[in-house]
Amino acid sequence: MIDQVGVTFSGQDWGGREVAGERFVDCTFTGCDLSEITTAGVTFEGCRFVDVRLNASRHEGTAFVGCRLQGCSLFDAELRGCKLVGSHFTGCTLRPLLALGGNWSFVSLRGADLRGVDVRDVSLVEADLSHANLADARFTGCDLSRAELAATRLDGTDLRGSGLHGVDPSGPRWKGARLDLAQAVTLTQALGAVVDT
Repeated sequence: MIDQVGVTFSGQDWGGREVAGERFVDCTFTGCDLSEITTAGVTFEGCRFVDVRLNASRHEGTAFVGCRLQGCSLFDAELRGCKLVGSHFTGCTLRPLLALGGNWSFVSLRGADLRGVDVRDVSLVEADLSHANLADARFTGCDLSRAELAATRLDGTDLRGSGLHGVDPSGPRWKGARLDLAQAVTLTQALGAVVDT
């Protein structure tokens, strides 16, 4: 495994590169082009990404832990079994996006435009999705326990099969959201009603 610690990468073009098994700790990527990059088992820990292009990138089993992404573009990116625990996204382009499996607990996507994204079987425990726009997105089979959904738009969002325990039902805009029966019961009970079955 190759370790890069505290390195600054500025304006570099890694387009189409295949990266496997490397580890980047407290590194900074500024104005880099990582479009169509493929990563497998790579770790980015405490890294900062500023104005980085990750368009059409593919990531499998890669970790972005405690990272900060600002003004980055992940247009048409794909993440499979990736770990994004504690990472923060600010002013990023995140659609279209495909995420299958993985752990995104404590991630901050506050105010993000996530319309139409496809997120399946991802752990989003205590994630901050407040003020985000999830209209027509797919968040199925996810764990959204205790997620922050204040003023989150869920117009046409498919949430079926996702855990909603500890979610404040008064926070998001539910109109048009697709729920299964178990979720409806969970939300109704959270509002203080008694559900007779």
